[in-house]
Amino acid sequence: MAQVPRAGRGAEPAVHFNHALLLRARLELDLTQEQVAASIGVDVRTYRRYESGAVNDPRLGFSVRSPSRRRILERLGAELGLAEADLLVGEAGGAPTAEGEAAETAAGAAETAAGAGEVAAGAEEAPCGEAPCGEAPAGAEEVPAGAEAAPARAWRPLHAHTLQRARHFVGRGEILDRLAAWAAASPPSPPVIALLGVGGAGKTSIAERFLQGLGDAPRPGGVLVWSFYDDPRTEAFLDQAATYFAPGPGASGGAAPRAPAAPGEQLARLKEALGQGPPHLLVLDGLETVQAEGGAGRAHGELHDALLRRLLCAIAAGLGGARALVTSRFELADLAAWADGGLATMRPEPLGEGDAASLLRRWGIRGDGEALRALFEQTGGHALSVAVVGSYVGAFLGGDAARLSAAGAAHLAEAERDDVLARRLSSVLSAYARALPPGERDLLARLSVFPGGAGEAALLQLIRAGGDIAGAMAGWGAAELARGLARLERLGLVFAARQGELCYSTHPFVRQHFKSLLGVPPDRIHAAGSAAPPPRLDEAPRRAPRERRAVDAYEAILAELLGAGRAGEAYEIYAFGLGGFAHLGLKLGDMARGARILRAFAGGDDPRGMPASLPERVRASLAYDAGLYAGALGDLSFACACYAAHNEIAGALADPAPLATGLRTLAYTERLRGRLTEARRLLERASEVDRRGATSGVRASDSGQAVRIAALLAAVLHDLGEVDAAGEHFAIVRELGDAPVARRALWEAEHDLALGRRDRAREATERNLAECRRRGWEGHVAHGHTLLGLALLDGGGGDEGIDGGVARAEAEAHLVEARRWASATGEVEVALRCHELAARLALAAGRPDEGARQALEGLHVAETCGFGPFRARLATVAARCALARGAGEAASAAALADAAVAWAGEDAWARADALHWAGVARAASARGGELAAAARGGELARGRKLLAEAAALRERLRHPEAGASRAALAQLG
Repeated sequence: MAQVPRAGRGAEPAVHFNHALLLRARLELDLTQEQVAASIGVDVRTYRRYESGAVNDPRLGFSVRSPSRRRILERLGAELGLAEADLLVGEAGGAPTAEGEAAETAAGAAETAAGAGEVAAGAEEAPCGEAPCGEAPAGAEEVPAGAEAAPARAWRPLHAHTLQRARHFVGRGEILDRLAAWAAASPPSPPVIALLGVGGAGKTSIAERFLQGLGDAPRPGGVLVWSFYDDPRTEAFLDQAATYFAPGPGASGGAAPRAPAAPGEQLARLKEALGQGPPHLLVLDGLETVQAEGGAGRAHGELHDALLRRLLCAIAAGLGGARALVTSRFELADLAAWADGGLATMRPEPLGEGDAASLLRRWGIRGDGEALRALFEQTGGHALSVAVVGSYVGAFLGGDAARLSAAGAAHLAEAERDDVLARRLSSVLSAYARALPPGERDLLARLSVFPGGAGEAALLQLIRAGGDIAGAMAGWGAAELARGLARLERLGLVFAARQGELCYSTHPFVRQHFKSLLGVPPDRIHAAGSAAPPPRLDEAPRRAPRERRAVDAYEAILAELLGAGRAGEAYEIYAFGLGGFAHLGLKLGDMARGARILRAFAGGDDPRGMPASLPERVRASLAYDAGLYAGALGDLSFACACYAAHNEIAGALADPAPLATGLRTLAYTERLRGRLTEARRLLERASEVDRRGATSGVRASDSGQAVRIAALLAAVLHDLGEVDAAGEHFAIVRELGDAPVARRALWEAEHDLALGRRDRAREATERNLAECRRRGWEGHVAHGHTLLGLALLDGGGGDEGIDGGVARAEAEAHLVEARRWASATGEVEVALRCHELAARLALAAGRPDEGARQALEGLHVAETCGFGPFRARLATVAARCALARGAGEAASAAALADAAVAWAGEDAWARADALHWAGVARAASARGGELAAAARGGELARGRKLLAEAAALRERLRHPEAGASRAALAQLG
């Protein structure tokens, strides 16, 4: 902080007059400069010097020792409702500049103490650098050439949302000091910090104060601030983060934002940018809005979105210099594996008596220590409760703590017997609601309908609507609205953020309480304020939309219909307007949106909660689609829960087709998880259901049901190592007359390729791929490309059989095609197949480092999402890459191969390959010469045992590489 010498004294901090706050207050109250000047008793030219900042001396700042200036400050405070602590700000280095005005506006002299007493709002904007919050990020920018140590590129923070700022702030110094040290550390330890606590404990205020300490000057790493309270769409966050952290090259050599990434490309682009090393920081507020509360479908604290889960897991595991600060009411269940090193949890304690008394006094409360202690005991030190009590007593009881009525105190004491924190705060908010003028109370209630905040234009639309939409605001104009908002802001009940236009919001706890006072269905308020068309089925598009804005609009209508209890019409919008999974998932690849819509239908995380007003068949289809979205995103456990819910409903239907389909799809997902015996059991039951339907005279609507069941069962038998039985079932599929197309043909081609019948597998897959492309089944096309790539690499005799660079080039072309689908949709199964093919390609081309990178990245995804067999296969490829780097990596290769053996589980083919390479790695380790004689002997013995088991298993499977295992075993003697 700059220091200004004073005569006869030591250096003191310079002070500046907060002219930007004065300007904003005048505009919000719809007053002219002449009117304000007249009200405070000065001429307009004098007033203009204050509003323009001309009263701030470039070197000495703003002196308040002049009696005339003191009187002007007092009158400005009285007329505009501004506190002196807000009008005088401490300097942060030099006189104010245009670049620094936003930061000056957000700072106040009362904020120099460290801590966080959270209040329902803050009166100022949070700093956002040179651009308003929510605009396209400045991103990375070039720094002028200077000292050699200066970074080549610097980043300006991007506040995509403005975190709620505590109007008055106390305590919390220890937490803030720890966060400041963590932000400066390289590398971060730990990479993820979670601020956990009940609503109103001060989490957001601590995060906001931490960010204020970082400032908005260019930094060596980016800072992205996102509030899930304001926008819970995880795909919107990932898109913003990818655009900010991974900007494309600009024309001037700087950085310019790229076009929005496809859903499947967002995470890949973001992880690549974060992993490049800069100390990037993500601040994610209100994560509980995208976490599960716990129930039949998900564990408590589990993230709904698999892509966000993968991002946070990757950061916790170590992703360059990236770090994340998260606030939530729930534990981060998905990061439990990193609790010992990748994740640290901080839990803000309730305010102590001293801090609570200081916070109450800052709200203007008078009273002796006993009176303040009584208020402290009534609130339990809950930060938001203390702040709201302080605001209430200061605004409506003249600041006299003793005037808090005995009845009010008794009500608080009674609340303590229930929920100590929530009920106490609810009691204070109830008193506030009674004390507020009707217009301001209704304004706050209507503002609470908009979780992302609302601008004055939207609120004026509510007023113009009249009737119960406007409530007590009926007849208000723009001036009355501005005065009402300004008063609620000064009371700490709302806060303003600048996102294009001035936008007002409030704390989630305050929002929840006042929303209950509406007396009008929230969907009517939301529709009137957003100018959305009334929800009408005849407005569904004739063809499912592709533009993001159109899809956003129909999702909003769907949400309003569900909120109004019109589930049937909402289903029509989803199934026919948006095209269901066939369009939203398979064509647009918008899996995260689809999952969110289906969660809205269920009213939470339990897929069995689909609206009871819907027909059973519709409820079953919604649960089924929820499973499809979850499976595509790699959330296999939840997908299984969705299919189980579908099967429970479908079991009561007369038509057996939905149940047979559900059992088969559940078996498919269990196969991806590696639970092969369970998958086999489910398929046998599905076959029985299908046969029972046919013999009872109720035919399944899908005539190919038996074919699909038989084909998947053949694939499962192949995985289990029952090669002959698998071949018999593939023969049954052909005998049933079904065309070899889609997955059933892909599975048989995989069976042939595993047995060394490469040409047969390639020919069948090429025919299948052409047919799938004709039918528009791009997911199957992508699967086919990965299979053709692997066939080229195998060459009938392992990677050594590649026909030079030609085959590798063809395989690379297939990889590019497969990645198009993975990038467009984020489908995890295809992405994992691409990782495996890319790793094998790099290994064959003599680039083991790149191969290991691809294999380990895929392995991380497979672990996070629960794809058991893929974990084994990718770990095996990673072990091979380690061996290719030389004998010095033999121990690492052995560890990876051992893990692959464990992860293979029931998959006989994955186990056979893992055993072979584990044995080879042991032999390489023994030959390396770094081990003592006894240790070498132990490694050789272990290697022999592993290779013997691999040779026997490969022989039984008729694996084309069985001879390689026998040869490796023979070399060990």
